Amino acid sequence: NEHGVAIGETTFGGNVTLAGGDGLLDYGSLIWVTLQRARDAREAIGLFGSLTSKYGYVSEGESFTIGDAKEVWVLELIGKGKSEKGAVWVAVRIPDGHVSGHANQARIQRFPLNDPENCMYSPDVISFAKKIGLWGASRVDEEFSFSDVYDPITFSGARQSDARVWSFFASVAEDPHFEKAYENYVLGRNLTAAARMPLHIKPKAKISATDIMMHMRNHYEGTVLDPSHDVGAQASGSPYRTRPIAWKHGNSSYVNERTVGTQQAGWNFVAQLRGHLPAPIGGLLWFGVDDATFSVHMPFHGGTTRVPKSLADGNGDALIFSYDSAFWAFNTVANFVYPRWHLAPSVIARSHAAEVAFADDVAHEEKRAVEMYETEPAKAMEYLTALAVRRADEATKSEFQLFGELMVKSRDGFQISCQGPNAPDHGGHQGGVVPKVEQVGYSDSWYARIVQDTKDHYKMADDRTHPDLMAHQAMKLRVLAKGTMSALGGTTPGGAAGAGAASIVVV
Repeated sequence: NEHGVAIGETTFGGNVTLAGGDGLLDYGSLIWVTLQRARDAREAIGLFGSLTSKYGYVSEGESFTIGDAKEVWVLELIGKGKSEKGAVWVAVRIPDGHVSGHANQARIQRFPLNDPENCMYSPDVISFAKKIGLWGASRVDEEFSFSDVYDPITFSGARQSDARVWSFFASVAEDPHFEKAYENYVLGRNLTAAARMPLHIKPKAKISATDIMMHMRNHYEGTVLDPSHDVGAQASGSPYRTRPIAWKHGNSSYVNERTVGTQQAGWNFVAQLRGHLPAPIGGLLWFGVDDATFSVHMPFHGGTTRVPKSLADGNGDALIFSYDSAFWAFNTVANFVYPRWHLAPSVIARSHAAEVAFADDVAHEEKRAVEMYETEPAKAMEYLTALAVRRADEATKSEFQLFGELMVKSRDGFQISCQGPNAPDHGGHQGGVVPKVEQVGYSDSWYARIVQDTKDHYKMADDRTHPDLMAHQAMKLRVLAKGTMSALGGTTPGGAAGAGAASIVVV
């Protein structure tokens, strides 16, 4: 908001008996109403408690990140179901110099009961659990674990939820052994409370906003959960899987990995909160739509006064395509890349380069805005708003242009590029410049898998020892592959049969 307060969330669900309570506030409304009022993170936490007590809470259990320029808290909250109106919650301050994370699994276990500077909680967070039988009446309060009581760990809670936190922690942790230490937990092999990860860790180095954007593109690469190598990855080695996220075969149940970057994301953001700037400028929201893997995160200051057309309500929706919509621009590129994962690194690099360039631009723009803000704050915010609106709309146009480039270069199973300044040119009436057309093919390991699955079904049955047959076979393959060159084999100039063949396969 304009005071530099930011709130994010992930749903953990929790005990099924506590969903569907009476009241007015779902988790989205709770965030919005709080941001309309709160001037700092502590005030926001207090409002969470008072608003849910007064108006009731109707959503499932949620983990919230609540931050301002001075501190960041993780608050976990779950409604009281049909038992009572309201919610129970606990909030823990993340120490300076540490990082935390949550991903659809409650993370706060035991918490200090007498340290209000670093921990706040609803007065009945423990007594309510005793009242409904989730925590023994004679058990010691100091041993109470919010997560283990209200959202007990399950296989999916570890493997498909906490695993995302583990992957982030492992990539930034000061402890070089962190990844291995919690492998069995995230694999779902050890689900004891003692096996779980800490709420926060110390990283080996500072982490920038643009670093965080790259961490949001994580797919467990190089870890035991890397999904890009089995048959589900298909030929291009994609980490994505067709939903559902859990499935059955015979009498057994299985899961697909739920990576950080994920195709069903609607929108995502990074909030950068700086105290050395006026609050409406110091709060900077880097907003992205669709999958964070390919999103270009676009910066908007907390004091921004209007939304660009590319992100506006009414400009397309889930069922109506719009060429002016950022949602549809980034969806178009992402869905083109998913089955052609060899394109992903270059698209990700392009997105990240745009974000780094935006960060440089914003740094210069803010210097001028701060000077204006001293005497004309409204003018300063209009200056930043206009720049943000133009940047977002231009980023949307650029993304559609990227789709066009990808379509030109990667279509019909070929990689298509320019042959250079001396490429044959048939003129505008005869098809224009002749491109370089390469067959992408599959990796050796994928061809081996095809042979393993199909045995001799695709095997060429000709007698390869007969020289006349071999020559005829080579000619036939030239005809079938006319106009292309093999990315794996050799090439020869000229054409086989038919005009416009730029190069052909040599077998």
